[in-house]
Amino acid sequence: MSAGSIVGRIAEWATAVRYEDVPRRVVEEAKNQVLSMIAAVHAGHFSESGRIISRTVKEWAGTKEATLIPSGERTSVHHAIFGNAALSMALDYDDYLFAAHTGHSAVLVTLALAEKIGIGGQDFLLAQVAANEVEGRVGACALLGPLNGQMWTFVHLVGSAVIAAKLMKLEQEQMAHAIGVALLQPNFPLQPAFFGSDAKALLASLTAPAGVQAAELAANGLRGAPDIFESDQGFLQVFARQPLLGAFEGFGKVWLTETLCYKLYPGCAYIDTFIDCLLALVRQHHIDHRKIRAVHIAAGPLTIGMDALSAPYVKGPDSIATTLNFSVAYNAAAALMDRELSPRQFTRDRIRDAAIWDLAAKVHLTLDEEMARRMRERSLLTVTTEHGEEQYGLDLGAADLGTFKMSFGARVRIELEDGRFFEMEQEVPAGGAGRPFDERRKMVEEKFRRETRYTLRKERMEKVIDVVHHLETASAPQIRELVRLCCSERA
Repeated sequence: MSAGSIVGRIAEWATAVRYEDVPRRVVEEAKNQVLSMIAAVHAGHFSESGRIISRTVKEWAGTKEATLIPSGERTSVHHAIFGNAALSMALDYDDYLFAAHTGHSAVLVTLALAEKIGIGGQDFLLAQVAANEVEGRVGACALLGPLNGQMWTFVHLVGSAVIAAKLMKLEQEQMAHAIGVALLQPNFPLQPAFFGSDAKALLASLTAPAGVQAAELAANGLRGAPDIFESDQGFLQVFARQPLLGAFEGFGKVWLTETLCYKLYPGCAYIDTFIDCLLALVRQHHIDHRKIRAVHIAAGPLTIGMDALSAPYVKGPDSIATTLNFSVAYNAAAALMDRELSPRQFTRDRIRDAAIWDLAAKVHLTLDEEMARRMRERSLLTVTTEHGEEQYGLDLGAADLGTFKMSFGARVRIELEDGRFFEMEQEVPAGGAGRPFDERRKMVEEKFRRETRYTLRKERMEKVIDVVHHLETASAPQIRELVRLCCSERA
């Protein structure tokens, strides 16, 4: 394959990169991502759609190569990836970076292949980080396109191919072919299924295993298209209205893994900041939700857009959790009533509580121009005007992530019937890039303990945390033991 093509450049870097090349700060973020994604799998296991998916995957025949978490059943590596990735997405509780939701493949594909192949901790972390770096760039190149966020399922095709090729120690040309094969037919999710059905949980499940299979096929000699990205009929023509080719700069210099953000609540990332504010106010001032007259939320354009896209699928007490993960009014009302936002607010019985919907009717969402301005200023995109039209640019090779902030700002105002009101604003969500590392690590550990307490005993829980924090020293048997520790007979 041509070394000058995008596929060739990705393959060249991903094949050559070594563990020693990865900065320590990037390795530590990767460890956080492992814990947070395993927590998301545990939480998803207890959701309605998660139980259905787990039951179905267990019915599929397969060799005992890898493990379904947290139930502990052994199945084929492809089926394990399918099941675990689906649970991690069932409640939209996954992590994200600029510019992709990578954990479903970066962590869970690596975990399944580690069981099958047998790899040490440094190889694990290297494959995980390589997937983050490649997937983030593939998502970034299509920022200006018809899809966004979790709907960029094609990132899992590419990332999983890179992980498998790296762990199988394929040569550069074979890795390039793996990527080309993986992008044979990138998925194009449809909004009604994404916002209005349980099937959303399958977005990564339907792509991540295919990326692994592409690497397996390439290892046996199958060839992919060398110009699958930039061809006149290629990926960029379909998925990017204005391709941002600067997304593929900075390999080995700029590490997108540093932009990882960890969700502390189930649901879309765009709800996180206003939920932080609401929970802080209701806890600090002991607000009685029955005495609330109105809740005003002012946020950036991404929050406004998310809420508008989900609105047609909100059906009050008959809504499904998938839809409500994107609803500003429901999330605000549930958090105010229960003083938390967790998987428990997305059970069928909780959703049907009329009192939540009465409070949700008092939530008002508006655009905050100041938060929108901050988001633009923090963006890695540059904007210029030519002939009266805005032109966007992106050069990751010149990006400075040392000051990067995931700017999803919000202002909230809670008004009570007695005339009192409480206000708060915040720019970066708790767990988001731009907040102190030690704070985010502590929050990830708390998330892991919170979401595994129904399946793991405390001793196991703490052992998992310890192994992950020392993952670079783990042997292949210790990583297999890590998977076992993440499972429980109580699941």
